[in-house]
Amino acid sequence: MSFRGAVSRLFHSKAGKLLPILLIALLIGSASSTVYVYYIGNATGTVKTSDMQLRAGTDSGSCTTSWPCATVTPVSTNDYETIAFSLFPSVASAVQPATYYSNLTTIQNHGTVAHSLKAVDLYNFGGTPGLSALGKIVVYYCTTQTEFNPDGTLVTPADCLGSATIISTTSGVQVVSGAFPSSLAAGTKGYIELYAYALNTATAGNTITFTLSFQWL
Repeated sequence: MSFRGAVSRLFHSKAGKLLPILLIALLIGSASSTVYVYYIGNATGTVKTSDMQLRAGTDSGSCTTSWPCATVTPVSTNDYETIAFSLFPSVASAVQPATYYSNLTTIQNHGTVAHSLKAVDLYNFGGTPGLSALGKIVVYYCTTQTEFNPDGTLVTPADCLGSATIISTTSGVQVVSGAFPSSLAAGTKGYIELYAYALNTATAGNTITFTLSFQWL
């Protein structure tokens, strides 16, 4: 019997009449499965707004070359941000003028329950000319906004749980470490504060940038 004849006989048999139905059922099942997987993929890929978010503080604003300034730029998800700041240019005296930012950025709990802040991370240092113009920078994490004494020490150091000191030779990730974890109740915030001064070779308009993120539970 030829192949064509065998196929014809099969389709005219009882089993052969079931084949189109089975094929249609398989196609429907395949389509349904595709739609189902695509739906689940979209559902699980939805980005949920985080309870803990970074926000620019009141010290962040427009910059000019005539006066030190800071600009804080959070990403759309508010889980990390870029900070750019300038310094007073160097002077002839041995003591360089310091730049203070006591409300540079805040970590805010927008959720309905308390969360623990584990650490603050600083990395991706850059700028023009960047760390080569930096004498020292100290970044603090404080539970309430504080202020600085003229020598760069904190007026209320007990309010600041951790700090990181960065000098011009430092590279890689710096963690603002200290008495963590710090608990942030719903609707409260913590403050990132900064004290820095330039090297004695720095000039007006020198900028330093870094990325800031944090770890929380």
